[in-house]
Amino acid sequence: MRRSSTLGDFAIGMLVGGGVPTINFRTDYLRPAIGDALVAVARVRRVGKTASVVDVEVVDDQERLVALD
Repeated sequence: MRRSSTLGDFAIGMLVGGGVPTINFRTDYLRPAIGDALVAVARVRRVGKTASVVDVEVVDDQERLVALD
């Protein structure tokens, strides 16, 4: 699931026009993933001058939420 943090970094980077450091990262695993593929969707909640917030939802092949970042 570490790749989903990269997705969050890219989501902010696209909005601010460059790379950003990660200051806090947490993953809540909700259930085992079923199938061969996972899909992660990043939602930017806040863009600030010194810190921003991004939520990433990860779903499995059955479109069940398996993790939150």
